[in-house]
Amino acid sequence: MKKQKDAQMHPKKRITDEILKQIGKSVLFVFVIVAIVSIIIVRSVIYSAKETELRLESESALHELNGFLEQYAKVSEQLAVNPEIREMLAETMPGDDINENEEMDCTREFLANVVATDPENFLSAWIADMDTSVLTQSDGFTSDETWVFTERIWYPCVEAHQTVLTEPYIDPSSGRMIISAVSPIYDQDSGEPLGVTGVDVSLDRMSEVMSNYKLGGSGYLLLVSGEGKIIYHPQAELIDKNIEETGVSQNVLDAVANKEEKFLKYKIGNESKFGIVALSEDTGYMIISNMTWMEFYSLVLILLAILAAVFIVGIFLIVWNIRRSASNITKPILELNRTAQQLASGDLDVHMDITAEDEIGELGHSIGQTVGRLKEYIVYIDEMALVLDNLAKGKLDFELKNDYLGDFQKLKTALINISDSMNDVMENISYSADQVSSGAGELANASQILAEGAGTQAAAVDELAASTAVIDDQVKQSSKDAEVSAQATKRVTKMMEQNQEKMAKMMEAVSKIHETSQQVVGIIQTIEEIADQTNLLSLNASIEAARAGEAGKGFAVVADEIGKLATESSKAANMTRELIGISMDEINKGSAIADGVMSSLQESVAAVGEVSQMILKTAENAAVQAESMEQIRTGIEEIVQSVQDNSAAAEQTSATSQELASQAVVLNELVQRFELKSHEKK
Repeated sequence: MKKQKDAQMHPKKRITDEILKQIGKSVLFVFVIVAIVSIIIVRSVIYSAKETELRLESESALHELNGFLEQYAKVSEQLAVNPEIREMLAETMPGDDINENEEMDCTREFLANVVATDPENFLSAWIADMDTSVLTQSDGFTSDETWVFTERIWYPCVEAHQTVLTEPYIDPSSGRMIISAVSPIYDQDSGEPLGVTGVDVSLDRMSEVMSNYKLGGSGYLLLVSGEGKIIYHPQAELIDKNIEETGVSQNVLDAVANKEEKFLKYKIGNESKFGIVALSEDTGYMIISNMTWMEFYSLVLILLAILAAVFIVGIFLIVWNIRRSASNITKPILELNRTAQQLASGDLDVHMDITAEDEIGELGHSIGQTVGRLKEYIVYIDEMALVLDNLAKGKLDFELKNDYLGDFQKLKTALINISDSMNDVMENISYSADQVSSGAGELANASQILAEGAGTQAAAVDELAASTAVIDDQVKQSSKDAEVSAQATKRVTKMMEQNQEKMAKMMEAVSKIHETSQQVVGIIQTIEEIADQTNLLSLNASIEAARAGEAGKGFAVVADEIGKLATESSKAANMTRELIGISMDEINKGSAIADGVMSSLQESVAAVGEVSQMILKTAENAAVQAESMEQIRTGIEEIVQSVQDNSAAAEQTSATSQELASQAVVLNELVQRFELKSHEKK
């Protein structure tokens, strides 16, 4: 059950799986590194190759474009150096009709012949006179007065003294995309401009050439003028529109605007593209190549698929070979493991079928030799087992018949030594058992006497401990009563002190009343003085009223009333003084009584304090006595415990002695069961 539980908790690892795991990790790591390096290198090579391919295609198309346009620019330049055309333009003055010039017919015929040399691409050849501001074509068309020489798009070529190619435009009569190659004509003597010659060239041929360039399955070239106008696009509806209208990303528009040649990754709409922006220095036209992301990386994707297939097949073959090799290695190991398990279970009748010629084969041969040697040792083991069985039965006299080889000789010697040693030991044990039995009897008697004496001592000490416990309880109770009395005395003392404080406050209040009465007496004296002054004033008023006669009668009545009021105030003040005098006398008597009470309280507090100190001292003495009694009681308990322990030890010693005597008898009986060599006790 435990093995099954351990197997569930720790599943058995297989050598094949371990070999596969270790080697597989290394191989897989190497495969991954090789794959990454290969992809990086191949991607770089393919990226460079694709860029070169796009660049070569763009340069090839530019070369054809330059060759195509260059020949028509040369035609325009040849017309410009034609002496008859120069002479005709020189003779035409402002206000003249160019058609009336006698050289006009020859000139038109010459222009027509030029167009006839390449009618597929030439739409017309023409000349323009600067003085008359008139244009005449090979087909006989002559411009009217609305045509202005200096307003034409090719006019800058006159000032620049060089041939120019105009921006592409749609010919109104044919609806075809054309350009004009225009060269200026100057007077040989004065160098003044006379006019220009030009040819109108269809770009159909160039569009056909551009359409033949295919980049991958769906890539193409885009021809754009210096101003960003589309000259060729596979979608006809985009021709003659600005490149911005195609939905191309900003990096291409910047390259076109700045006339930069570069390799770009860009987008048209939502589709990713790779391409080259190539510039023609001669014409200013630009070719934009494009290839889809999928086609650009098609070889890389194919390589990835091939590498993935190779890696899968390689890993499968490696795993298969590793498993096959591991199986060849583990098969003899499993056979050795089966043999080892048989040997571990004690089965020596084993047979191994290992034909390997490597280290495992040598290990199998060695194990086979070990098994043969173990079979030879079975005889030794059987005899030793018999001897050990006899020893277990008490038979110490035995004989080993076989000749033991190797380390087994040590076992034979050890068994013989064991027999001799045990024989001596058993004889000594038998003798010692007799001695122990005799001593144990004597020890048992002495222990019995000691146990009885210890019991008597224990009873006496128990009575002493009981008496001490009673005295200890009485002392503790006295100590508690003293503590209670001390606490009650403290409370009385505190109450007396509080009464004393209250009496002191009352004395202070009486004193304040006495002081206030004195102040009232002073106020009454002031009132009396006011009454005297009022009487004097009333008398003076009466005198003055008498002097006034009839006019002072009313004033005399008032003076009389004031005199009466002053008299009554004086009487009231005298009565109040008498009452306050009586109160002062009573207050003095109460103050004297309070002083007496205060003195009595102070004496009472002092007496209670002395009583309290005495009670506290009594409580402290009782506590000390209680502590001393506790120590005495503890000591007696320890003596009781010691006596009891001695009594128990004595009883235990007696019991042990008796048990030792009985065990000595048993030991002697056990020794008698061994068959000694001499059969006699020493």
